[in-house]
Amino acid sequence: MRNELALIKLGGSVVTFKEKPLTANFEAINNIIRVIATIKIPLIVVHGGGSFGHYWSVKYDMHTKPDDYDPYGISIVHESMICLNQIIVNSMIKERLNAYAVMPSNFTSSHRPIIRKIDELQDIAENGIIPVTFGDIVHIDRRKYSILSGDVIMRILSQALHPSKVIFAVNVDGIYKNIKTKETIKEIKNNSRSIDLSRVEADVTGGMRRKVTEALKIARSGVDVLMLNGLDPERIINAISGSAFEGTTIKGVGGKKQSA
Repeated sequence: MRNELALIKLGGSVVTFKEKPLTANFEAINNIIRVIATIKIPLIVVHGGGSFGHYWSVKYDMHTKPDDYDPYGISIVHESMICLNQIIVNSMIKERLNAYAVMPSNFTSSHRPIIRKIDELQDIAENGIIPVTFGDIVHIDRRKYSILSGDVIMRILSQALHPSKVIFAVNVDGIYKNIKTKETIKEIKNNSRSIDLSRVEADVTGGMRRKVTEALKIARSGVDVLMLNGLDPERIINAISGSAFEGTTIKGVGGKKQSA
């Protein structure tokens, strides 16, 4: 059974200017927040790193593979994500939204879900507060750390909570059938063969390739995944309400909520 809950991922390319280090896209953030303010069901927000965390993770050569990374780089990447999270949370509070910052280390361990803590996020969301979490550099064991992307967090939360809506707000109109013509695929029946993943642009946290890969995993747990352009935030409302929207729907197949 699906929970009346929406998960929205705000891509780093939407909330920041990725070509300008450490530069938030305040206009896009505020436009999305005004739309989020109209959503009537419980909500959890996840955001990417964009020109904050991504910029520093490239500079210090950090990846999703656990490794003994530069301790100073670990500190800088983590601090930059806290900074971006604070920008988004503060912008939400200015719009009278009850945003609540949550570090991913609060509900994951070594990239695995802590189900009891994830259930707490749902409780928070159902009581008028919006948890806002983010991709980050996380501790694995001893001296090893790893990038935990916002896209993987979306998959972890979706598989645990089985929400009614899962939305990836990106800076393109959906998943392209043909990248040259920018023709989008309207619906995917969870068949990755219809997507040429090798031609999808990627960055240190996976870029669109990671999003598509994780979205397919989410859909296999029984949840529809909607990918749309967050720079046109009205599409988020259309997707939430079940109205027609411009973007790609990856249809969910049978799956069950995880248990502790």
